Amino acid sequence: MPRIEVLSPVPAAEPVAPVALAPRQTIPAQAHLTLICNGKPKAREILSFMAQELGETMSLGEVEIFSKPTAAFPITDQQARELAQRSDLVIAALGDCGACSACSLHDAIQMERLGVPATVVITDVFQRTVASFSRTLGVEGYHSVVLPHPVSSRSEERLRRLARESAQTAHDQLAGSALMLAAAA
Repeated sequence: MPRIEVLSPVPAAEPVAPVALAPRQTIPAQAHLTLICNGKPKAREILSFMAQELGETMSLGEVEIFSKPTAAFPITDQQARELAQRSDLVIAALGDCGACSACSLHDAIQMERLGVPATVVITDVFQRTVASFSRTLGVEGYHSVVLPHPVSSRSEERLRRLARESAQTAHDQLAGSALMLAAAA
């Protein structure tokens, strides 16, 4: 049988230095929660419902929705710095395709690098993509809130239920529950 050899003109990427997660400490009273919305269908809704649910278990002050112009690119370094200055916690969403999952993950990790606890909301079919890309970004095994795919066709009632069911996971990832911290050690 003939053998095919594939040559890539792209050089192998240099290993990325590991990125430390932002410290998980006591969440301040009236915490500023920033929701980074990538504009995907139902992203704003699921983020808003998650914020409502989180407000039941933590003291939230302002909840800001930062709308990205496109899901195809991560936030800029300047945008990340500006968001970090005013945010105590960040949730990026919605990763329901390959590129938007990678970009939302990138957004969350940018916030972590700047000292702000963050998480990313993705759908279950993109868990492997996010796991692979998190390794590329220097945060192997980065946590995520995983929802069933697809989110875009879900009713408002179903989105509210998904938010209710995933709120504790988001809380633990943002606050650093003892269970999550033990798993990371």
